[in-house]
Amino acid sequence: MIYTNDETDKSLRQKNFLLSVYALPIAVSASLCSLTYLATSANYLPKGDGFFGYMASLFPGILLFARNSRNWLKMPDGTFHNIKDIVPTTKINMTEPSQYEEEYFFSTKEKITSTLMGVGLTVASVWLATKGSKSVLIPVSMAAGGIFIGYTGIKGLLDKSATLKLATTGLWTKKLGFVDYNDLVKAQVVQDTSGKTPQTILEIYLKGTVFAEANQPDERLNLTNVDGKEYVEMVLVNLMNKRHEVPA
Repeated sequence: MIYTNDETDKSLRQKNFLLSVYALPIAVSASLCSLTYLATSANYLPKGDGFFGYMASLFPGILLFARNSRNWLKMPDGTFHNIKDIVPTTKINMTEPSQYEEEYFFSTKEKITSTLMGVGLTVASVWLATKGSKSVLIPVSMAAGGIFIGYTGIKGLLDKSATLKLATTGLWTKKLGFVDYNDLVKAQVVQDTSGKTPQTILEIYLKGTVFAEANQPDERLNLTNVDGKEYVEMVLVNLMNKRHEVPA
């Protein structure tokens, strides 16, 4: 849903932003902490699991905060747009080429590593549980994490589609579909050093979108674990230059 900018809608957007980004994650973590307290008090969980349970209760709230934060875009006037259901126009998809000059795929090595790590964690959790571990939450958390990581790796191995495709006339991503270079403000590869591990990001800015109004990219495509990421910017610049030489 694309919201209008009247004062009533701004007030509603601010309220929904605060509820989804702050109130909901806090409520989820507080509820899990309460359940941990009740379970340890009633001896359903070992007393030693109390501290681990409280720490683990924060994790879902942090994940929910991170996910919901991505659904909101800060506008120049300080208000927020919910961008979860905002998609760019697809009129340019009619010009999608039958072949691409370059295609980039998520690293098979990373997929295999994730799969093995997930299987390893799951097996370790079963071994810990069968050895009579005094903790209940640690084996359960390890199993849940292992299953999730393993599922992500296996899903990646089964997915043979490209992460990024580059043609003379435009580029393609899973989120945006095909975009003609003439419909781009710019596309640039940047190094994001805000986290503990630097990330290679392709920022794509489209013309005439709510993101353009806020001077924000319509997509930040993570290329960190993509094979050949070091060549993306050079190839992209060359192809965009060729496109500008071809009549639209």
